[in-house]
Amino acid sequence: MAKVAVMMANGFEEIEALSVVDILRRAGVETSMVALDNSLEVSGAHGVSLKADVLFNEYDFASADMIVLPGGLPGAEYLAKSDKLGKKLKEAKANNKKLAAICAAPWALSTAEVLGSEYTCYPGFEDTVNHSGYRADKNVVIDGNIITSRGPATAMEFALMLVRELCGEQKYSELKSGLLA
Repeated sequence: MAKVAVMMANGFEEIEALSVVDILRRAGVETSMVALDNSLEVSGAHGVSLKADVLFNEYDFASADMIVLPGGLPGAEYLAKSDKLGKKLKEAKANNKKLAAICAAPWALSTAEVLGSEYTCYPGFEDTVNHSGYRADKNVVIDGNIITSRGPATAMEFALMLVRELCGEQKYSELKSGLLA
């Protein structure tokens, strides 16, 4: 079974984080919400609070097949400015693991110097990401082991593509059909 860490920082975009967690769990992927800070209580950008599954320092990143970064502000800024997360992203890339980011979160991939040659992000945020290869014409960009998406309205498509990347075409098609996507 695939194993995924979804990074949760205060100010995360609720639609992006929870759509990913929900869809991955429906697909049978072992999905953990990992709190970036030293509290399991995490507050979203629009006032939705939740309890993460595990603290950053307690999560076994070496066992994860993928790390997912939800967007939202200021959550994506906290992810981008986190040295400990940057280190884990570099280790994951060096170990050929998958990295995924949506909306403003490709900023963290760029800061950690793990973003691929093509990506997408929230329109207008590419200047902050400050990396060549921005694609405005796609909702989801898959560039090797790096998967990026545009924003809240593309969260379901993004989550389903993560299922396809982790579980294969059959599971992706079954889940997509069952969700009427």
